[in-house]
Amino acid sequence: MKKLFVLMSFIALGISSAFAQKGEKAVGINLGYGTEISNLGIGAKFQYGITDAIRTEASFNYFLKKDGANMWDVNVNAHYLFPIADKFKVYPLVGLTYANCKVDMGWSVEGMSPEDIQDLIDAGIIEDASEVTGETSSESEGRFGVNLGAGIQYDLSSKFAINFEVKYQLIKDFNQAVFGVGIAYKF
Repeated sequence: MKKLFVLMSFIALGISSAFAQKGEKAVGINLGYGTEISNLGIGAKFQYGITDAIRTEASFNYFLKKDGANMWDVNVNAHYLFPIADKFKVYPLVGLTYANCKVDMGWSVEGMSPEDIQDLIDAGIIEDASEVTGETSSESEGRFGVNLGAGIQYDLSSKFAINFEVKYQLIKDFNQAVFGVGIAYKF
């Protein structure tokens, strides 16, 4: 995962360094909601302005665990900034994503009484006590996809900006909309 994030970051920076460096750089944090994972996510981002209107953004998001499942994604997106008013900009976005979803499975005898185990047998969830282990197992799967979306940015000052963004992640068997808000420090 770390290698993939570093690789995607270098690709984004490599592409952008081929152009004149007129735009700004920024680092920030995000708070989002993924519709397929149905939970909140937290993330970090790095933005690099190729020009005043075009920027790339590399980001990492971790969606909190819910019902035994959690997810993280790494994104490299391009934004085209349209100024619509003093301090306001809107932007379409397009990019690539790599998403990984992990689901915890299995049963654990930790904290389970013999009566609890018998209840599982009686309910037909397990056939006998031999299926209940002392450890839980998990399954993880990752896939590449495409991001399409739009956002709006408001410059709080020359150094700070907030944004609201909506993107749709097109990932085989795991499409989801992601709604996010963030703050960035420009340098």
